[in-house]
Amino acid sequence: VTDPAEAIVRARLYVAAGADCVYPIGAPPEAIPALRAGIEGPVNVGAAPGGAAELAELGRLGATRVTFGPGLQRQAMAAVREGAARLRS
Repeated sequence: VTDPAEAIVRARLYVAAGADCVYPIGAPPEAIPALRAGIEGPVNVGAAPGGAAELAELGRLGATRVTFGPGLQRQAMAAVREGAARLRS
């Protein structure tokens, strides 16, 4: 999202066409309040897996849902690789 106003126009079209929610992919946290104010449906944002404070902040800014994409799976696989490396050594 480079222009929140353009993202809002597009999101409104998606909602009008029947979308249950919108995903302003790449929206920086500072754009979330403007998106939330201009969109009449759930606003889902992407984030890297982090702590509860980060999630709470995204919620405070207006995110309805947070998705981690493949981030959680990547964290899990890294932990498996580390555990396997310790077993091999």
